[in-house]
Amino acid sequence: MSTRSGKTGRQREQPGDRVANPGPTRDDLVLALIPVVFLTTVLLAELVGIPLRTALIGASLVGTVAVADALFLNPPTRRG
Repeated sequence: MSTRSGKTGRQREQPGDRVANPGPTRDDLVLALIPVVFLTTVLLAELVGIPLRTALIGASLVGTVAVADALFLNPPTRRG
């Protein structure tokens, strides 16, 4: 007669095994920054009276710098 321990080759999860959600990563913040910059630019352009084309050029430059930073200066890395 054989007895089984109930484990199926995997270890059972213990309560302390899960890692708490550390919050948004740097990459998440960069991706959130781009639309925030564009929305803020459009609102400020309307309030201040700058031409929309000029304001959007400035916003696109900020977005380009954010993407370049995220891709080339601080590229994503594998975790673990």
